[in-house]
Amino acid sequence: MTAVNIPGLLTVADAATELSRSTEQVRRYLREGRLRGRRFGGQWFIEEDALTAFREALNDQSSYLDKLRSAGQIQALDGVIGIGHGGGSNIAEGKDSYRRSSWWRR
Repeated sequence: MTAVNIPGLLTVADAATELSRSTEQVRRYLREGRLRGRRFGGQWFIEEDALTAFREALNDQSSYLDKLRSAGQIQALDGVIGIGHGGGSNIAEGKDSYRRSSWWRR
């Protein structure tokens, strides 16, 4: 699995393959400190245990899209446009009210 002769260490390319990420993304994780690794001669190496822990942490995190509810559950615009209840539910009343309040601006 490792392309280097140091047992227990992976190259960035090996880690990228394991994580299904690009090599640049893995380097970014290393620079940000999200993934533990060591530099030897300007090249990053990742311990297999650190990669396993990082992969598990990625799997535990729910993605942003998983946290979102569907629009049918939220009904976000109902309060704004007043569909079926509250102010603004009668379009004709709203139009007349707008005309009455803005006639003096002319």
